[in-house]
Amino acid sequence: MATDLARSYRACAQITRRAARNFYFAFLSLPQAQRHAVYALYAFCHEADDVADEGVPTPSSARENSSVVLSVGDAQDVGSGVCGKDSADLTRRRAGLETMRRRLTAAAQGNPTTLRDLALADAIARFGVQEDDLRDVVAGVEMDLTATRIRTYDELQTYCYHVASAVGLATLPILAGGVRPTEAMRNAAINLGLGMQYVNVLRDVDEDLGMGRIYIPLEALAAHGVDATQLAARTMTDGLHAFVSAHAALSRDLLARGRELLADLPRSGRTCPWLLSEIYGRILERIVSAENPLFGGRTSLPTSEKLWLLLSSSWRRA
Repeated sequence: MATDLARSYRACAQITRRAARNFYFAFLSLPQAQRHAVYALYAFCHEADDVADEGVPTPSSARENSSVVLSVGDAQDVGSGVCGKDSADLTRRRAGLETMRRRLTAAAQGNPTTLRDLALADAIARFGVQEDDLRDVVAGVEMDLTATRIRTYDELQTYCYHVASAVGLATLPILAGGVRPTEAMRNAAINLGLGMQYVNVLRDVDEDLGMGRIYIPLEALAAHGVDATQLAARTMTDGLHAFVSAHAALSRDLLARGRELLADLPRSGRTCPWLLSEIYGRILERIVSAENPLFGGRTSLPTSEKLWLLLSSSWRRA
C-alpha cells in the first residue's frame, strides 16, 4: 500500500510538472508533504478540466471559422448550449464529470477507486481538505460545457469562484499545515483566486474567441462602446483599451486583497500564494503596457524570471 501511495504521488507530481506552468513554481516553495498534497489536488482538478474540454476546438483550428461561431452564438449566455457540441457529446462529458464526483466522494471517505486517487485520499485525510470545495471545482469546469458568453461581472465572479477560488479554498488547509482555515482566510483566498482568474480572462481573450467563447462581461464591453462583433474582429480600439484599464484595476484590487491571506498563514505556507500573486500581477502589468494587449500573443513570464522570484522569496520561509 505504501508503495502504491508513493506511485500515486509521483504520478500527480508528473502531471503538475507537465501542465501547471505558473503554479508549479509556486508549489516548489512548499515543504515536501504539503507540496505533494497540492500535487494530488492539482492532478484531480486538471483531470476534471480535461474531461470537460475533451474535443473542444483548439484556437488554431477554430480561428478561421470564429466569426461564424460568434455570429451563431451571440445570443448565448452562461447556461446555454455551446454551438458545435451535440447532445450526445454533452451527455458523455457530463457523465465523465459525474464519474469524477463519485471518485472524489470515494477518496474523501478513504476508499479511493483509482491508483491516482490514493494520493488524493491521503491529502484529504492528512490536511482536512474539504470535499465541497473540490466539488465546486468540478461544477466550475462543467460550466465550460455550456457557457459561451458572460453578460455581467456578477456572472464572471460566479464562474471564476468555481474554476479558481474553489481551487484555492481546497488548497488552503494544506497551506495552513492542516489547521482549519478561518473565515477571513477563506475570504482572502477567494479574492486571490478571483484576481488570478480575472488576469486570465484578459490574457486568454484571443484563445477563447478561437473556441467560440467570450468571458469578458458583455455589459462591461458595451459600457465602453464595444460589442461581440467588434471583439471578434481582433482590433484594439479606444473602447477596448478603456475596458482593459478598468478590468486591470479590478484585478489589482482583488490580488491585493488576496495577499491579506499571507499574514494568517504559517511561514511554511506563505511563499506559495505570494508567488502566485506576484506572477499574475506581473503578467497583468505586461498585458496593460503592451501595444496590443488582447491580440498580440499570450502573455507569460519567462522561466528565468519565475525561478528568480522563487529563489528571492526564500526569506518568507525563514
